[in-house]
Amino acid sequence: MKAFWFIAVSAFVFLAAPVSIHASVEKPTVAAEITIDDVSGMAQYYSYTFPNTPTYYTRYSTFRLTNNADCTVRVHGVMIWGGAYSFNSNCYGKLRPGESCYTQVGFRPMYQGYHNGQLRFDLSSGTVYLNLYGWGVYY
Repeated sequence: MKAFWFIAVSAFVFLAAPVSIHASVEKPTVAAEITIDDVSGMAQYYSYTFPNTPTYYTRYSTFRLTNNADCTVRVHGVMIWGGAYSFNSNCYGKLRPGESCYTQVGFRPMYQGYHNGQLRFDLSSGTVYLNLYGWGVYY
């Protein structure tokens, strides 16, 4: 009979324990500086590799796009490619000389292995590409 009560109390404690249904996320930090120096219409390329990330966990990195040119640049659009990546950006409209905007990219691998993608800024001065790389791991 003691074994029954021990099992019953153990089950109650286990079931009553709080369970978090939200995945933990990191606070964003500026991971890379992307600068607009050339307004000749040439494409600019950058790359960023996320640290190893557990599957079903979202790791965030924030990128600052700064206009270092001597003229105003218009941001026509921001797009992302790659199934493990998402973004949130305030990079729309005009960027005057010296101004910056920010784009936060989330990396959420759904399976173990290599993931690549690309963040693209379509600007009046050309296109800026940020190639994204990451590795999903089981923990």
